[in-house]
Amino acid sequence: MSGAAPDHAVRILLMDNQRLFASALHAKLEQDPRFEIVAVASDSDDAVRLADEVEPDVVLLDAESHTAETLSATRLISAHEPAPRILILAGAEDNFDAVEAHDAGAAAFLRRPRSAADLMDTLELATVLIGATVSPDEPDDQ
Repeated sequence: MSGAAPDHAVRILLMDNQRLFASALHAKLEQDPRFEIVAVASDSDDAVRLADEVEPDVVLLDAESHTAETLSATRLISAHEPAPRILILAGAEDNFDAVEAHDAGAAAFLRRPRSAADLMDTLELATVLIGATVSPDEPDDQ
């Protein structure tokens, strides 16, 4: 019977246009056994292609100022089977609508934290809230 918690880390596809921030986040996530970066996309089109290839649990999309592209990618990725949970990150200055993000298929819309460490805390909370967190320490009830 499936119903037991999986014994793997949360598989994350990261799409971030800011290389320095993406590198810092990638390095931080690699140190945490609860998360595994399975791919890094450079733009929305790349994220859609990679989501199909690597089948992540979570897709972390950077909205930056590309609202239409991000929403389009969200719609396409959320149509995948199995559909990953999509978290959209946007800066405080971005004109991004959380309702539009939700309607496109995003599980969560988050304002970009100031540091990778802050994003780790936000990502942990968001994955718990959307049900994507798995616990490597939890026994398998088979």
